[in-house]
Amino acid sequence: MKKHILAFSCFLLTCLAPSNLGARQESIQPQEHRQNYNNCLHGYAGCDSSQLTDAERTQVHQAARQRNYNNCLHGYAGCDSSQLNDAERTQVQQAARQRNYNNCLHGYSGCDPSKLTDSEKESVAQSRSASPTDKPQLPSSTGQNATPRYYTNKDGERVQAPTYSDTIPAGATAQCRDGTYSFSRNHRGTCSHHGGVARWLD
Repeated sequence: MKKHILAFSCFLLTCLAPSNLGARQESIQPQEHRQNYNNCLHGYAGCDSSQLTDAERTQVHQAARQRNYNNCLHGYAGCDSSQLNDAERTQVQQAARQRNYNNCLHGYSGCDPSKLTDSEKESVAQSRSASPTDKPQLPSSTGQNATPRYYTNKDGERVQAPTYSDTIPAGATAQCRDGTYSFSRNHRGTCSHHGGVARWLD
């Protein structure tokens, strides 16, 4: 009887265990594939683009273009302006002008007065001579009524980029020191390119 039990045990170990191992490997492979796809999609280290399907490769390329556009739009490192189309390049130039104006208006480093328009120079001069309780009037070119822009955060969520508004917009979590409203879902890094957080709204 012991011989039969031993023989049956050996059968189970040699015949069934490899098939269980194969099943486990098959369940791990899709998980590894998803992880690789997410690494590629978000530009993280560990991306092996040779493992992507054609559809995934297209999505990864689109995500990389969007990340580059967001980097350029917000003046972040990693901007490759040669990858922008004409419309994006125009928006990036307008955003750079707006950042420069805000830097000058609030006395932040990075202000280049030579790039200000005459009306912006007037506003900057008024803000410097105004009392601390007076709020400078922003020129009409600040994009207060512009269509909001979006970016993908580190968690893969689509988030509205900091936006100017006369009132607190729905979903805003903080007001930045440059007057924009942030919709960031994480406190870390909020308003980092907008002079820091003036006040939290969430």
